[in-house]
Amino acid sequence: MKNALYELIETVLLPGDGIAVGTNRTGSLTLSGFEKTEDGNGFTLRYVGERKHDFDEFTVRAEIGEDFALLSLRAVLHYWNGELCDFLPRGAVTLPVKDTENQGMTASFREKPWWMYPSFPKNFSGLRDRTQSLFMKKGKNHYHFLPLTGDDFRCEFMPGSLSVSTDTAGVRVLTGPFLAVASADSPYAAVEKSYAGARAAGAIRVPLKKERSVPELFDSFGYCTWNSFYTGVTSEKIYEKLEEFKAKGVPVKWMIIDDGWMQTKDSRLCSFEADPVKFPEGLKETVRRINSYGVKVGVWHAFLGYWEGVCPGSPLFEAQKENLDHTPSDRWVPSLDEERGFKFWDAWHSYLASCGVEFLKVDNQSSTSGALAGMMPTAVACRHAHNAFERSVMKNFGGRLINCMGMEMENVLARPFTAVTRNSDDFFPNNERGFPIHLIQNVYSALWEDQMYCCDFDMWWTTHPSAVESGVLRAISGSPVYVSDETGKTDPARIRPICGADGRLNRLDGAALPTAECVYSDCMAEGRPLTVFNRKGDAFAVAAFNVTGKTSSGSFALKDIPGTEDCEYYACEYFSRSVLRCGRESVIPVTVEKDETKVYSFFPIRRKNGKEFTAPGDPTRYVSIGTGETPVGDEYYHVIKK
Repeated sequence: MKNALYELIETVLLPGDGIAVGTNRTGSLTLSGFEKTEDGNGFTLRYVGERKHDFDEFTVRAEIGEDFALLSLRAVLHYWNGELCDFLPRGAVTLPVKDTENQGMTASFREKPWWMYPSFPKNFSGLRDRTQSLFMKKGKNHYHFLPLTGDDFRCEFMPGSLSVSTDTAGVRVLTGPFLAVASADSPYAAVEKSYAGARAAGAIRVPLKKERSVPELFDSFGYCTWNSFYTGVTSEKIYEKLEEFKAKGVPVKWMIIDDGWMQTKDSRLCSFEADPVKFPEGLKETVRRINSYGVKVGVWHAFLGYWEGVCPGSPLFEAQKENLDHTPSDRWVPSLDEERGFKFWDAWHSYLASCGVEFLKVDNQSSTSGALAGMMPTAVACRHAHNAFERSVMKNFGGRLINCMGMEMENVLARPFTAVTRNSDDFFPNNERGFPIHLIQNVYSALWEDQMYCCDFDMWWTTHPSAVESGVLRAISGSPVYVSDETGKTDPARIRPICGADGRLNRLDGAALPTAECVYSDCMAEGRPLTVFNRKGDAFAVAAFNVTGKTSSGSFALKDIPGTEDCEYYACEYFSRSVLRCGRESVIPVTVEKDETKVYSFFPIRRKNGKEFTAPGDPTRYVSIGTGETPVGDEYYHVIKK
């Protein structure tokens, strides 16, 4: 029996005609004339039109179940008597998507090569270029559309279409799944089903988040040198900052030595060793001195070695030449042959590990498609590159890595082991009212990226107009938490509500996500607060942020937060210290002033032997859920007293 999902795919995604194909032989042609074959598991469209002689095969298959569907493509160009006939690198196949009546859409599109940003289109025709995740509410159903990477292509939404690209010439065969679609009674359930279904079908080849392990290191408070020193970092500046942390009692347990520590020329890597001018004592001694403060050390590098790869003619180049590839873009990069690529990374990483380095941050992953264009299909290149790289990370650092600048789906769906990834563009401390943009990008990106990774919301400054808002966001984020204050400017009072005196965080179970009221809402344009939630066990928290620059009011419904029980809850708002008693059907009104935030912790009220009790945690924390079984003090007792 055809259900709503079947009808959506049949009438909106695969209506059967107007598929465009780009080849070097024919240019762009539109295919009309498909034979449709239905069976108990979906349907197949097979091209039988007048241009069928251009193809050995052109079929689109839709496998459709009760709440999950997988769309696949097999397109094989005909071999013309020795004449090269291949697909165009961009827009090899374009499938038109029809607009449909709906009650809301939220999409994530590639604003920059490395980052995704949210948009709120009215329909498919209003999508932004290179959209890589899409939610839609239609009737009572919520749908999540997940473009995939096939055997030799990547897929993404464009305005009014789905586009399949290889990013390289010479590809005659396109095969594999290109889109997963799931339906559910909430957007959170829909996205979970789309990823789980694609993983079970083999369309996602790497583990989901629940199959990965977040390194314990990131359960503690950290520091990064980037916004402190940018590329001007030196060992002496680091020691000075560590002395400040020590004097102020800031419990930093790990730090990243970010960009600027290496020997480079013209944005190319010249050596595995640290710059001897900036780090005259050498990397090993620098790490030893940092360790003496009780701080573990990670270092930054780029996915190509440095921003433009390895410097030809350098001693490093001569030593590693057999493990490098020369790209059509005139870069020397770690080889896409996985064994040779692994040898390059292992040589560097084993040296870093011998110096006491315990983890890495790697940047620029989504530049892979541009840097390697013309060598092989992007999806294939990313799989080879990540496999080689992550084998070395697992061997030398036990998987302790922050992936960064890699939100394109061909990177997201290619990492075989590591568990943490940046979820947003950089924190830019000098951008006026930059926090709302940073907040919005993070929580809407987390709607889909949380299915694959622990989402890193990036570093922040404790002495900044947005310091409190930034702190609350990190406390509820579920991500690693680390600051990057300039020397002399760390404010311990902004850190105490986030971590314990021992530096331990209270990292929540998932990523901070928009509440149901905000999933399909452009809160900034609509003048309402952006409310986000996260969980810890049977308790949950909700934070309300002002993204409009003026007083804004809204509300959130407890029943729409996943996992809410049919019981009464005790709640406390951190800043006002106000408390309330509410139930699953409660709708909580909230008003936030400009640059203000509110954060509520909700605890289920339990009953035993005729008495009521709850565990409100540590009230000195922005988010007190999961911080321990603290007694209910006098200021709260009246809330649950009979």
